[in-house]
This record gives sequence, C-alpha cells and structure tokens, in this order.
Amino acid sequence: MIGFMRILAFILYILGIFLLLKLEPLEVIQELSKLFDSKTHLKDRILLAQGRKKKNIFYLLIEETQNILKLNGKEQDFPKVCILSIVLAVVGLLFGFSISNYFIVPVLCMGMCTIPFVYIKFLGIRLKKQQTEELETALSIITSSYIRCENIVMAIEENKEYLNHPVKEVFDQFVLQANLVNPDIKKLLNNLKVQIDSTVFQEWCDAIIACQDDGALKSTLLPIVKKLSNIRLVSVRLDALLYAPVKEFISMAILLVGNVPLMYVINRTWFEILVYHTAGKLVLAISAAVIFVSGINVIKLSKPIEYKR
Repeated sequence: MIGFMRILAFILYILGIFLLLKLEPLEVIQELSKLFDSKTHLKDRILLAQGRKKKNIFYLLIEETQNILKLNGKEQDFPKVCILSIVLAVVGLLFGFSISNYFIVPVLCMGMCTIPFVYIKFLGIRLKKQQTEELETALSIITSSYIRCENIVMAIEENKEYLNHPVKEVFDQFVLQANLVNPDIKKLLNNLKVQIDSTVFQEWCDAIIACQDDGALKSTLLPIVKKLSNIRLVSVRLDALLYAPVKEFISMAILLVGNVPLMYVINRTWFEILVYHTAGKLVLAISAAVIFVSGINVIKLSKPIEYKR
C-alpha cells in the first residue's frame, strides 16, 4: 500500500510540474518522438546494413507504428499513441503494486506500454492488404491507359476518379508535381517509387522509367501488374491459415488468465499460494511475460503475403 501511495504521489508530482510550467503533454511527446527519427552513428548504420546488428524490438515497434500512421495519413496521432502507452504503463505499475507482486511490476509496465503499438501494427496488416487491393486496381487501369497513350501523366489523370485511398493521394501528388513543379518524369517516377512500400509497385515504376527511353518495353507492364492479382488470390486462399495463430493465441491467453479467478472458486489454497506466496508471484510474472512476448511474435506471423523479387 505504501508503494502504491508513493507511485500515486510521483504521478501527481509530474502533473504538478506540467501545470506550473504550463507544458502541453502532446508537445512534450512530440519532442520526445523526434528522438526516434534521429540519425544513428555511421558505425551502427554500417552494421545494420550488413545484418550484423538488429534494431531493438521496442524501437522497431515504434518505427513501424510511425510508418503505419504515416501511410494512413494520421502521423499527427503518434503523440496520442505515446500518451496512451504511458497511461497503460502506469496502470500496469499501479496494479502490480496494489497486489504486492513486485515481480510482475516491470512485466506489466513494459508489456502494457506496448499494447497500443501492437494494436496499430495489427491494424497495419489490414491496411497493407487494402493497399495491395487498391494498388492492383490502380495499376491495372493506369497501365491500360499508358499502353494506349504512352504518356504516364495523362494515363494517371484519366483515371484519377477511379483511385481510392491509400494510393490516390500518391498519384495525385505525382500529377500535381508533373504539371506545376518539375517536368522531369524520370525523377518524379523515382520519387514515386519510394512512396508506397510494395516490391511490385517499385518494379512497375522501374518498368515505366525504362519505357521513357524505349516505348517497346511497355509490353512488360501487364505481367508485373498480374503479380498483384496472384498475391490477392493466394492471400484469399491462405487467410484462414494467416489468422490461425492469432485465434489460438487469444484462446490460450484467455484460458491462462481465466485460470486465476477459477482457482479462487475451485481451490482457495491454490489461489492464495499463487497470489500471496513468492513462488506463486513469480509464476504470475512469468505467465504475464509469456503472454506479452507471444502477442508480439504472433503479430509478426500474421503479416500479409508479399511478392519478393
């Protein structure tokens, strides 16, 4: 109870500092989030490029969250996600102290702070699938128009009304720059290539760039677009297999957590050992750690199918 009161006093102390200095929590989080965008040292960048050094799992989660929000046009919501993460971490901290289980305190604190990032990453899987479907439609109609007129800007302009989010904004920006800013189509296509994270789209952009020098190469465009159709067909067939690990994880997590109150009903002695004794507290902490780590790994297994060159 004393530990709980100290944590509560610390939180009130931090809130008091914010009020006295008239600081906006969102602005503070935005400044802190810039730390993740800072460039790494040259040595670290070389090791990462060589595959001899891997990024921290929490850094990767934060980086992927930023990319997903940016892809969805909601990068301004990243500070809110960080605030929610901090709030959940504090809730986990207070819950651990309230049950006097000091083993589970760091586990809940670290695990619950990752929940918003893991959730957005799971939503990013659906967004990636939607992006592939919209990209298939967009590239199909744009390619057909380009083969007819051999002008990529005109081909996109003719079909802008048929494009949907999240690819519409990318092509709209390309047309705007081509007409008003920079007439260098090759340079604009190279910039366009990195706007969408898709190997097939990047291959299509390379083929369009090659067509600017040799119009006969436009025959290579349709086979590239067909790869997206193949991805969609395979994805439809394997959807059940892709989401099977998620369903199994949710079932096992519910069974594991549900066993604790179940013991209270079935055998009060077992429940007291689990909650009040040191060995039982350690078992609860290990179980919580397994749930959080397994959740992150399950999301990795559920990523959508992609074509690799």
